[in-house]
Amino acid sequence: MTFTNPLLAAWKTGRKVIGGWQTLPGSFAAEVAGRQGLDYVCVDQQHGLIDDSTAFPMLQGITAGGGIGIVRARWNEPAAIMSALDAGAYGVIIPMIETPEDAAAAVRAFRFPPYGQRSYGPIRARDVIGSTDPREVEKVACIIMIETAEAIARLDEIVAVPGLDAVYIGPSDLALALGEKPGTTSPVLQENIDKIVDAAHRHGLAVGIHTPAGDIARGYLDQGLDFATIYSDAGLLAWAIQQQIAAVGEISAAASDQAAEPAAPSVY
Repeated sequence: MTFTNPLLAAWKTGRKVIGGWQTLPGSFAAEVAGRQGLDYVCVDQQHGLIDDSTAFPMLQGITAGGGIGIVRARWNEPAAIMSALDAGAYGVIIPMIETPEDAAAAVRAFRFPPYGQRSYGPIRARDVIGSTDPREVEKVACIIMIETAEAIARLDEIVAVPGLDAVYIGPSDLALALGEKPGTTSPVLQENIDKIVDAAHRHGLAVGIHTPAGDIARGYLDQGLDFATIYSDAGLLAWAIQQQIAAVGEISAAASDQAAEPAAPSVY
């Protein structure tokens, strides 16, 4: 059976891709995200509160919701990468890549011999992909993060490493690396984002970026990026609560007295 990875297929045809970001542990929330029609849902093991035993059922939840689950590994470590691969992730994002050697090491963790060092044991991946053929099982998106000054200095060397599929920009770390604060709108950040996009595209790689909201993501997609994350769950939850607090508005003392009689409990 020949496996087609929907992310790789979308990037190959030039279709724009949007996704969600899960930092809070729990398979049900991941399943809900998987039902929303996103192109991917990422389980964040770097900054999210998610270990391997939680990431696995979260990927199951995303699949149950009809979604495509990917993972951001905690670091560029073969064990961390291979764990996500064997759990059936369609792609793995590797943070803090700074040199071509870092990028090559990440690629080796994705590929079985003779092309890499991945150990064969695709426990869930074989069912997600529908094959035990190593060449099919390794059709997973290798996505590296460019987010440091060192990476910018060696950008062309990094994106030229064979076996990479995409670059994911971490704007907060990149801003810090450029002497700015996370959330900056400084032109220097945009200049370096443009530099990353240009270099990656020249080497046939898709480029994505992390954003907190759909309107910001749309702006980057319109600039020529190929994919964007449109929310992170913890931030989205806090924002939604604040929206409801604002909707209630000021509560006067008189209104509070009138509301003293408890309402009927919700059936939910």
